[in-house]
Amino acid sequence: MTPRLSHILAGAGLALALLAAAVIGVDIVRKHVGSAAEIQSAVHQGEANAHVSAAQAIPDHAAELQGAKDDVARARAEVARVKLLLAAQQGAAVLDPAGTGSTVPPSVDPDPRDQVIASQGVLIEEQDGQIAALGLALEDEQRRSAEFKEAFEAERKATAAQAAATKAWKEAVTTSRWRGRIEGFASGVALGYLGGKR
Repeated sequence: MTPRLSHILAGAGLALALLAAAVIGVDIVRKHVGSAAEIQSAVHQGEANAHVSAAQAIPDHAAELQGAKDDVARARAEVARVKLLLAAQQGAAVLDPAGTGSTVPPSVDPDPRDQVIASQGVLIEEQDGQIAALGLALEDEQRRSAEFKEAFEAERKATAAQAAATKAWKEAVTTSRWRGRIEGFASGVALGYLGGKR
């Protein structure tokens, strides 16, 4: 083999080695990017799961609200009953609050206006309780909504990170194919050279 041919082969080998090193470097970087994106996706998925769990842990106030609604209904019924008694005392015949259809005769009971005022006070207290329960339920619903919104955002980020990981792994596979082709070519050239020397 002439020195010129050996220089050409050495240059070709060096170029092939540089190309292989570049492909190997790109392959390593792409695999690292894919792994990092998968990790990021798992982190965001964990955040989403935590937000969903937090949202589900917020208590439901349906029973409390129904209880407050029932209390207000009872207080309103009491106010209506006492008002009927007041109307009866003033001499007007009124329908029986029990709903039997008969009339209640005028009575001479003590002044029921104090009862009306007291029953309206109870009604106001029950309505205040209902308003407080509704306020608490509203705050919890807003917290639940915020948690679900955060969960959605984390899911979106996890999906984007997983898409980036998938893209990076596809690119890594393509690079690995080229790496294998270059290694195969180099091995073939080396074996051919060694076979030619024998």
